[in-house]
Amino acid sequence: MNPHRTAPASATPSGATSEPSVANRYGTPKRALGKRQRNVIIAAVLAVAVVAAGFFSFTDGSKVTSKDIAFDILSPTGATVTFDMERNAADRVECAVRVLDDSYAVVGWKSVVFEAGEGSGREKVRRTVELRTEALGTTGGIGGCWKLD
Repeated sequence: MNPHRTAPASATPSGATSEPSVANRYGTPKRALGKRQRNVIIAAVLAVAVVAAGFFSFTDGSKVTSKDIAFDILSPTGATVTFDMERNAADRVECAVRVLDDSYAVVGWKSVVFEAGEGSGREKVRRTVELRTEALGTTGGIGGCWKLD
């Protein structure tokens, strides 16, 4: 007889082995959601979606957006940057324009202020800005725009 050998599983009187059942090992399957619970969850999700859509439709109106159009590196001491800015016509807006070198260091920077207009609604403005630079730039663009009080 080999002492390292294990004995076979003992049989029960019904002939089945004493191994645990799948339900005992992994747990019983979870019960599915009832129809009422499912409907409540769906209604709650729809309510949150409606509130979020309303919030974004009211807060997006005063948003200032900007987009780079072009840049031109004129020399080691100068560059031009062209960009579009969209705002509400009645808002006063400031934008930061910058020129970067090949290591992404800022070598030229200028602040541009757009005064409030007399119109209403959204307004898109294209502006070309000349900048003085401390070194030769490799790219130029808008750093961001924001609404002033």
